[in-house]
Amino acid sequence: MIKSKNKLATAVLALPTLLISNQDAIAADKTQEEPTVLEKVVVTDKRPTAKALTTTEITAAEVSSKQAQVSDTAKLLEDTAGVSLQGGGGVSALPIIHGLNDDRVKIDVNGMTITSACANHMNPPLSYIDRTNVGTITITQGVTPVSMGGDSIGGTISVKSADPKFAAAGQDILINGKASAFYRSNGDAFGSSIAAGVANQNVRLDYTGSHSESRNYNDGNGADIKSSAYENQNHAAGLSFKFDNHLVEFKGGQQHIPFQGFPNQRMDLTNNDSIFGNIRHKGTFDWGTLDSNLYLENTSHSMDYLPEKLNGPGSTMKMGMMTMKMPPMPMESRGRNLGYKVQAEIPFNNQRDTVRVGNEFHSNRINDFWPPVTGTMSMAPNTYMNLNNATRDRLGTFAEWEAKWSPEWRSMLGLRYDHTVSDTGNVQSYSSMNMVSAANATAFNKKDHERNYDTFDVTALVEFTPDKISQYEFGYARKNRAPNLYNLYTWDSWGMAATMLGTFGDGNGYVGNMDLKAETAHNISFTAAYHQADNNSWEVKATPYFSYVENYIDADRCKLAGCTQPTNGFYYLQYANHDARLWGADVSGRAELFSDKNLGQFSTHTVMSYVRGERMDGGNLYHMMPFNAKLSLDHKLHGWKNAIEMQFVDGKSDVQQVRNELRTPSYVLLNARTGYQWKNLSIDVGLDNVLDKQYYHPLAGAYTGDYYAMSLSGSQANTRNVPGMGRSVFVGMSLTY
Repeated sequence: MIKSKNKLATAVLALPTLLISNQDAIAADKTQEEPTVLEKVVVTDKRPTAKALTTTEITAAEVSSKQAQVSDTAKLLEDTAGVSLQGGGGVSALPIIHGLNDDRVKIDVNGMTITSACANHMNPPLSYIDRTNVGTITITQGVTPVSMGGDSIGGTISVKSADPKFAAAGQDILINGKASAFYRSNGDAFGSSIAAGVANQNVRLDYTGSHSESRNYNDGNGADIKSSAYENQNHAAGLSFKFDNHLVEFKGGQQHIPFQGFPNQRMDLTNNDSIFGNIRHKGTFDWGTLDSNLYLENTSHSMDYLPEKLNGPGSTMKMGMMTMKMPPMPMESRGRNLGYKVQAEIPFNNQRDTVRVGNEFHSNRINDFWPPVTGTMSMAPNTYMNLNNATRDRLGTFAEWEAKWSPEWRSMLGLRYDHTVSDTGNVQSYSSMNMVSAANATAFNKKDHERNYDTFDVTALVEFTPDKISQYEFGYARKNRAPNLYNLYTWDSWGMAATMLGTFGDGNGYVGNMDLKAETAHNISFTAAYHQADNNSWEVKATPYFSYVENYIDADRCKLAGCTQPTNGFYYLQYANHDARLWGADVSGRAELFSDKNLGQFSTHTVMSYVRGERMDGGNLYHMMPFNAKLSLDHKLHGWKNAIEMQFVDGKSDVQQVRNELRTPSYVLLNARTGYQWKNLSIDVGLDNVLDKQYYHPLAGAYTGDYYAMSLSGSQANTRNVPGMGRSVFVGMSLTY
């Protein structure tokens, strides 16, 4: 700026001399042509929303590269620092962010908030979209903007399908799509998918369909892991309209899962049918943008134990001198999710500031009932009502202000209010002869079931970019989550009923608590990021964080009548509030190592994470992921992409005694993959767990795939974790057109 000012001053001082010396020439040039004045051109575009450093976006290319390797959409998140997965069925893992899991993480799928309609959360939100239908995934950890949702304390995962494409100007019609197929040797898993669309410049029609299935997988020792098989089908259609600055999308679809085994649950999924409808509008106006959507989703869900469980249908069991043939034990639930969200984004002050305001509503309804089991005395003649038309309605309003103060400084401040009301109808036991269960039902029905929660979220974030190579971000968020319906209203301490309710994959039984308070988390994080200024050939990012959670919903040993604790290492537990603290750090980085036109480009990337959680009254929190790291050596040459990956997971020794969480040893896995892109055809081949290592993932849970399912006291001892998958070859092919 100083040099520019000096040049300007020199020019001003020289101006009189120039005018005098050229006076004659100027006077003689009376016929000089007047300069041409061009029309004013104004270029406008929507101001891009700045992303926090704690936000990670998984691109469509990254999603596509892993589609042959995984069947579970949740596993697309595995390479994100700070994100881990709680084991479940083949397409039903539960994401965990910074040690906070399940309902503590806000997940929306194309703008829809979906709550699992299952006592064991066998149909989590990410199971409702096949990984081949995913366009991008955005993950925000810890300090989450209030505009990205309330009723969560761990973070937000937003999954979106690919945006609709329309014919270009002058093009009559556009036809495009994609077909893919895969095979994985371990479990003989295979599947295929197809996406097709036709459009003109204003209207588009889409269809997507997918199918995948697998037998039980084998561990590193070659053993068959019981209750790990699955089958999954998804279909969806979309109709989109584009006019002026507006886009309207109508989407609908269905999911059918005929069965899905759960090696860490007492029950298995024996059928899951879901249908949904979603209407979304995105519009640009003179004052800003408006984004809104309205959705409805219905689920019909069935559980029973598959034949591999010890007392599967048709199997026999000895009871004293008698041998019983075990009948089916069906559990049915019907769920509904209904909601809307309206959000306006208004730039002002010459686009230095942006305000986002919005309102959203989410209604969740669950009927959970268990038909009578013929031939038994304790499970007949009534239909057991676990949740009788239980409802949870939440209305939220938020305002958020983002300011770009200078090229170096940016800030965001948000405030959100949510009102949540939960209620349920009266319940009933199988039989009045079952005295513990009947007494529990009577006591529950005498109580007022309605519960109201008023919560306020606050988010404050400051970002500082002092130069071209560094960036820093500090954030604080006060986040809240009200208890879910199963936390509140699972009413029976009778052993068999409690055994059926095991969201956590620990093999224990659970009883609800209507006196639970809402969780309130105070999340603090600091992020430092550095990258190469000229060509971005390397970057590294580190995020230490801390959370203090008031009224964290954990569990205590159940002391109610009927909770007779067994001596085999499994326990009956009841939900309870306890203050807790969590802390840890995430590190990620990448670097270009070498480039040659003949040998190709060599690069590396890594992610590392650690989290620790404790109850303030003593003891560890459940399912805290120990230190883990992934290091990958990547190579590109023309159409080839190759990678060798090493995954290290430390031993898990900080376990929770209340649940009798089992320790796991450390392990190292080696994976390799290659792929080739030729015009519109891509082929991917890989080898997971190259050395066929026997290992136990720290969050896979207790291995109950072949245990007695009906009660904890009749079960084998709690001594086994779910083993990880042994060596597996995968191959996939995709064709786009």
